[in-house]
Amino acid sequence: MKAIQSKIPRAISTGSKLTCADNTGSRQVQIVSVDKYHGVRRRQPKLGLGDMATVSVKKGTPEMRRKLEKAVVIRQKKEIRRVNGLRLTFEDNAMVITNERGEPKGTEIKGPVAREVAERFPKIGSMATIIV
Repeated sequence: MKAIQSKIPRAISTGSKLTCADNTGSRQVQIVSVDKYHGVRRRQPKLGLGDMATVSVKKGTPEMRRKLEKAVVIRQKKEIRRVNGLRLTFEDNAMVITNERGEPKGTEIKGPVAREVAERFPKIGSMATIIV
């Protein structure tokens, strides 16, 4: 049985700087490209909750800085609408650094994680302390 998807707006564009919500050593990341994005010619790639992207670490420990990593969006400010009518919004935009398969590199996640992300990436859902 397939789960009913909620309407997630693609609100975060390429080049945006987001906070990193895990303990890998990076504090701020910038989106370089969006994975699995098939868009229109000359349209800027955007991503939303639960999307994976290639990011560059801008602030953090010296061994993490200036590296290209994969990351998943776990929170976004733009409100999303769930099928049951509930509207959900977060205080900030945040990502978690992962590997190619979507398994997080860190051992803990700070702050809440959206339920849509926990369903799509089970390892992120198991690490999260709060699932909203």
